[in-house]
Amino acid sequence: MTAIGVILNEEKPQAHEVARKMAQWLSARGISMGIPLTNVTELVKSTSKELSANLQKLDYVIVLGGDGTLLNTARLVAPFKVPLLGVNLGRLGFLTEIEEADLFFALEKIIEGDYSIEERMMLEAYILNEEGASPIFYALNDMVVTKGANPRMLRMDASIDDEVVASYSADGLIVASPTGSTAYSMSAGGPILSPDLQALIMTPICPHSLDARPLVISKEKVIRITVRSPYVDGLVTVDGQPGRPLRWGESVLIRKASVSCRLLKIKNRSFFHILHEKMQQGRA
Repeated sequence: MTAIGVILNEEKPQAHEVARKMAQWLSARGISMGIPLTNVTELVKSTSKELSANLQKLDYVIVLGGDGTLLNTARLVAPFKVPLLGVNLGRLGFLTEIEEADLFFALEKIIEGDYSIEERMMLEAYILNEEGASPIFYALNDMVVTKGANPRMLRMDASIDDEVVASYSADGLIVASPTGSTAYSMSAGGPILSPDLQALIMTPICPHSLDARPLVISKEKVIRITVRSPYVDGLVTVDGQPGRPLRWGESVLIRKASVSCRLLKIKNRSFFHILHEKMQQGRA
């Protein structure tokens, strides 16, 4: 029997109503709701044991919200290899597959097995300091080292496989996946990569240099960013979420993750079709 979980963004007024209608639609067809309707905040607060117990029962997860909701869900669900279907209740939505009006059409396709699964490369990272290494954390879009609220520029060394390639004085440094190439990295002047590529993008934010340019790096490489400012702390953020300080001498190591995000694809639309569509919306 198919088991479908629903994760919603509680800040979207219509999300609860859409979820209620979806639950009724599934129940009428004898389809199990693998976990109760839950919001993404509750999911983030779940213990590893609770997550494992709930997610291992699921065949699919439907995400009701926008790209932010899907990003939060993807980081937690990826280790369990559960496919996600993003339903856009937000404004733009590069990652969400369908709009609210197409939800029940998409559910029919899922039940019929008429869909594909797209694997998206993710990033993993950990903090390294004198005390050792932190636990690994994941991102679907990007890992960003910024200067936080401090008005001074942040000084950083960036190494690839322990070889220093650049020293930056900048507002920060973005390491993005191909999926994240259309997010913060693009806004900072980075290149757009097709999401089926396997690479990392390193993009400086407002660098105080004329020769600081974005780099596209092999998936096999490990990027190390080390803070060299004695009076300005860095801040590591993951997919735009609040992060932790990165102090003088500390490093964050970033590489291709051992897990991936599995996105359900219902419509036969290429990345370039979606890119054109969203770029036009962004001008409205």
